[in-house]
Amino acid sequence: MTSEPDSLHPRLESLLAYWFVKSAGRKMPSRAGMPLKDWERWHRNLALFEVVQYGALRLYECRLSAADLFERFGCEATGLSVDALKPSIRFELRADLEAAFLRKAPVFARRRLWSGTSLLIFCDLVLPLSEKGETVDSLLFASYPATE
Repeated sequence: MTSEPDSLHPRLESLLAYWFVKSAGRKMPSRAGMPLKDWERWHRNLALFEVVQYGALRLYECRLSAADLFERFGCEATGLSVDALKPSIRFELRADLEAAFLRKAPVFARRRLWSGTSLLIFCDLVLPLSEKGETVDSLLFASYPATE
């Protein structure tokens, strides 16, 4: 279950607004309709997950993970399945990706992670993308340290 933050990080607010504009009357935008050049202001905090379906089994594979997400994921996640991440990260991240996939709608969460002896708090946003307008093909993930 995702926890709803009291308010979005300002960068996430602008990314969500961009996603709605790019939806252009569709349920969700296509990945092709969101060119990489537009992602510049968020690029250090983005990851792109591809949805891979094997019968009833659904995997989320990270195709792109930006530099500033190393701390959030606990490693360089590019090329990894969510299931390859540490359990302390994997379960909530998978739940958030799955919620966005099933709802075909954005999911917001505030996540607390321990890094050594420090508690880190992140504001996350998961945005579904669809090439044909109905089936979620990939998910755009953005995360910023909370400014509490």
